[in-house]
Formats: sequence, C-alpha cells, structure tokens
Amino acid sequence: MNARFLVDTFSSNPLIRSDRAFGGWYSDNAIASVEKFDPSTNEWRAVASMSKRRCGVGVGVLNNLLYAIGGHDGVSYLNSVERFDPQTNQWVNDIASISSCRTSVGVAVLDGCLFAVGGQDEISCLNIVEKYDPSVQQWICVALMSTKRLGVAVAALDGYLYAIGGSDGQCSLSTVERYNPKANKWSLVSSMNTPRKHLGCVVYNEYIYAVGGRDNTTEL
Repeated sequence: MNARFLVDTFSSNPLIRSDRAFGGWYSDNAIASVEKFDPSTNEWRAVASMSKRRCGVGVGVLNNLLYAIGGHDGVSYLNSVERFDPQTNQWVNDIASISSCRTSVGVAVLDGCLFAVGGQDEISCLNIVEKYDPSVQQWICVALMSTKRLGVAVAALDGYLYAIGGSDGQCSLSTVERYNPKANKWSLVSSMNTPRKHLGCVVYNEYIYAVGGRDNTTEL
C-alpha cells in the first residue's frame, strides 16, 4: 500500500473478515481509494473507490455496511456521508449528511447508531457530537463534549462511548471523556499517560487500546 497521511482504518469485523483503509493524503492531494486487507493471504487489495476524495475521514461499520463520514477533499471541508456494501463492491451517497462540514472526525458505533465526534471545520476545532439512527435515516445532535477535539479516537465499550485524546486546536490532549447515552451526558475519566492526536484505538477483551498518534512535537 502506498504511503498515506491521515488514512482512516477500522479493525476487522467478524462478519466482514478484513481490515480496510479509506482515503487519506498522498502526493499533495486527498485520495478516494479504498483497500482491504485479507489476513489469510497477508495481502492488500483495492476495492471500489469512494465518490469523493476524503482526507481525515471518519469510518464506521453498521449492519455490515461501511460508512465514510466527512473529511476534506483537498479544497473543502465535507459534511457528506457515503456507504459501502462489501457484497456488491459499491458505494452509495444517498445517506443524510452530518450537520457541519468537518475533517479529523472520530466515529464509533453504539446501540445500533453511528456517532460522529468532534473534528475541525474551516474555522476551529469542534466539540459537536451527532448520532445517526439508520431506522429513521437522519443525524441528530446529542450532548457536546466538554473539550473541543480534532483527531480524536472514539471507542464503544460496555454501553458507553469514549472520546480519547485528540487536539483542542492548540495542544495534543491526554484527557478522555465518556458518554452515557441514557443520560445524554459526557464525563471525564482517567487520562492517558501521553497526550496524542490522530491516534488509533481498538477495543479488545474489554480493554481500550490507544495506539500511536502525535504529541506536540513528534509522531509516536
């Protein structure tokens, strides 16, 4: 796979059985290409490209379909959403848009809904959080995070949503917030040992792992 900047990936889903890399930044331009990794052959292969170039795109899996949310096409910030069906190898873009154009947005799935968390628009870093319910096919705003976060990692664990690290527009963050969907409320939990933005995260065996990223000076 060619070198990419701000590429978004998600860990393997037992129903999809591969990892995928979406969009990113290469040779001074945002890209639309998508690749999937087959662990049984240890190979990456190209699948259908998105309809738009997207750097800093948020990606989530819901009901065995892949969603690409927001990002930046190299010229403009995006609020559009695309959905990929691995069975047909096709993207559709008839999905409702998020309310604000933003890149470096975090995405996770909780209680059968997609959540788009934080990010950055053309003016500033954001603390906006939106939820997509596929049964009504629309996004609704939920409680704001206490801190603005771009390049935030998001994970769902035990009925809660976690917003991990990121940047407030000035500095990389070590703080972590947890969202309770029943109370529609965010609260601070234990911070990471290292401030970081544009990190990856994954849930495994009831633990959240925060991986890599960048602190205030260098890649981690």
